[in-house]
Amino acid sequence: MDIGKFHVLLVHFPIALGVAAAAADLLWVLTRRMLFRHAAVYCLAAALAAAPAVVTTGLFRLHELHLPPDVADVAEDHEQAGLATLGVVIAATVARVAWRHSPKKWLLVLYGILIAGLVVSVSIAGHLGGKISLGLDYFQGVL
Repeated sequence: MDIGKFHVLLVHFPIALGVAAAAADLLWVLTRRMLFRHAAVYCLAAALAAAPAVVTTGLFRLHELHLPPDVADVAEDHEQAGLATLGVVIAATVARVAWRHSPKKWLLVLYGILIAGLVVSVSIAGHLGGKISLGLDYFQGVL
């Protein structure tokens, strides 16, 4: 069984959850409604729970494929971006939980930086994954 083929099925859920966590936190900052604060925590926790399966299947998929050198370079960058995203989601979750138990302003600032970094890193990883799946020149002439 090629478990790497599940990567493309699993990857979109934690991406959406990470972005939803960032959006909910932004809405919490703007409105101070606790609903958004709680939603952000649950979205982030669910993204963290799903992330190891995404990374594992992605690593398997990368090693199942026989890619031409130019695509292999993009795949290597995608792998690094995916691993970085996993690290950022772990760090953001730790900062969020720490802030929840000890509401110090510096922890909230750190969390804000990390959640913004999560959106950036998942965007980069997703862009590179799209180039692998759809072709390196997919957006050529569009942008």
